[in-house]
Amino acid sequence: MRSRQGAGTIEYAVVGLLAVGLGCTVTPESGTTFETTPALPSQDTGTDGMTTMSGSGSGVADGSGSGGDPEKLDTPSVGGGGGCEFIDFLFVIDNSESMQTYQLALTEQFPEFITAMYDALPPAIDVHVGLTTTDFNPGCDAIEGTMNCQTDATVAEVESQYVPPDVMNAMGNGAQGKLFEYAGTRYFETTSDDDPAPLTDWFSEAAVAAGEEGCSFEMPVAAAGYATHPANAAENGGFLRDESALLVVFFLTDEPDKSPESKDIYRDMVFEAKTACAGADGRPEDCVYISGLIPACTLDVNQKLWQFMNQFDDDEPPWGDIEGTGDYAMVFGDALATAIAEACANVPIP
Repeated sequence: MRSRQGAGTIEYAVVGLLAVGLGCTVTPESGTTFETTPALPSQDTGTDGMTTMSGSGSGVADGSGSGGDPEKLDTPSVGGGGGCEFIDFLFVIDNSESMQTYQLALTEQFPEFITAMYDALPPAIDVHVGLTTTDFNPGCDAIEGTMNCQTDATVAEVESQYVPPDVMNAMGNGAQGKLFEYAGTRYFETTSDDDPAPLTDWFSEAAVAAGEEGCSFEMPVAAAGYATHPANAAENGGFLRDESALLVVFFLTDEPDKSPESKDIYRDMVFEAKTACAGADGRPEDCVYISGLIPACTLDVNQKLWQFMNQFDDDEPPWGDIEGTGDYAMVFGDALATAIAEACANVPIP
């Protein structure tokens, strides 16, 4: 079981808002933790309450951002990567009843991110954007709460709300790792040369349309895994590219994860979908980038969501506190766009 990385984290030149002190720095109870490890030390913060955003790589594309030179900048290749031709953005959005405020905040700041993303990327990068939800039992009416950043339900209760698509197709729009269909399409196709307005319009409406009627047993880790799984090929076909493609997974959830299977199982689903990108001697980790707006307490107890996010790089993934709705752009903006452009530059040569 992998633990959170400590020393040796490489800092970006920009900062993201990371909340500290939400009162959940406690050791999770046994029996309902679903693969946790002992509590972790809190992150160090500066005098302004900000924690430096960290992740893989040290080079930052110079001059990127909506206010820079209108000419596209070629992000430098760092570490011998070849550069991606495609980027597939998968947004895993919690659609339980508490999520309206967070969904709206994400959509309000999405245009800023996409503008920064297009400015940071090289020309002619082919982009897919899709979203799935955290629901694995459409129509469930179960009530579930959390304690110490873990579910208060029993293992049996959690498993009763978990219907994986390779066992049964529950047919819910956006459930079980299926892409959410909105306005007749399951994902939006564009390029880094296009006008970003149609994409931002589609995504902003789709993210809110995902709604708040999903099961209260949120399973974002399982959703990320099954979004790449052959069981969802009928609904998700064409979205995910393999060779020369970077997969970006972004979580938006206000609850700890309740996915009942091992985090390694879901990670391996993602890796199996990126074998051509990695190549015979490559690392599938080089073809996947993870980030999110998540509950801060998931770090304090090393909850499964945080464990999963840390399986794709040697450094801590960039994240932001979902409660800081007015500050999403601190993570979900220029900082994330620049980091993704750098990850694209490091995708292996086929």
